[in-house]
Amino acid sequence: MNTDRLLRAAGQCALAFLLVLGVVALLPRALREALPDAVVGGAVLVLGAVGVRRASRRPR
Repeated sequence: MNTDRLLRAAGQCALAFLLVLGVVALLPRALREALPDAVVGGAVLVLGAVGVRRASRRPR
């Protein structure tokens, strides 16, 4: 994996993290407090893994 693809994958992971944080911030306070931290972390990991998988595919 070259440096460009690695940086792109890291950027997609960061974007996934910010996206999940933004969605959580939009939730009502009661729901946000009831949501376990593991759910938020799991969503970040899943979106990050999808981003890395997309970045690691060879261009067509």
